[in-house]
Amino acid sequence: MPSGFRQDINQLQPNFYRVVIDMSSGTYYPTTTSGNTGGGVTPNAADSFASLPSTLAYSQNRARGNMRFRNVVNRLSGLSDCQILDLTITEASADAQATSLTFTVKFERDAFIPLTGQQQGSATVGNDIAGNAMDTAAKAIANAVAQGIRDETTASCRVYNPTAGIDDQMPITVAASGTATQTLGTVTVTLIDTTTVVNA
Repeated sequence: MPSGFRQDINQLQPNFYRVVIDMSSGTYYPTTTSGNTGGGVTPNAADSFASLPSTLAYSQNRARGNMRFRNVVNRLSGLSDCQILDLTITEASADAQATSLTFTVKFERDAFIPLTGQQQGSATVGNDIAGNAMDTAAKAIANAVAQGIRDETTASCRVYNPTAGIDDQMPITVAASGTATQTLGTVTVTLIDTTTVVNA
């Protein structure tokens, strides 16, 4: 019978990162309903509140917030296997734009997150969107979140139309506001928990 207990050191050892997006600045996250820069970043749909959006413009802004959140998730999943946990959002109503979004990202293999200077395929990883070196996984995660916020995309989205009282399918475009450095400055990422394999 074995005399001791040993774990395989090659098993997954997930790490957890807390992400905070501060959307309180009307310059970096405009609340305007004209153009494509409004909407902030939100996982909440039009029907996530007690009352639905009061105008089509507010509904379109909410769809833009949903698109940016999707873009953020796509950027994060492009770094390594991950899971989004524990979302907390400050958002008063379906007509209001979020002022803060906080969530945890669990990475099963954060050692594979590419950092500045590392080889990735035939290319070398560069700096973040503000021109600074990404020498920790937390900085690379913050950069991915900021890139997702700034990604300019167009997609066909389900949008609540209060005039008709139904959801309509329509093209929605998101555009970035402010500079890349400003957007990155609104994102904070902290390593909050790690997993260690213990061999006894």
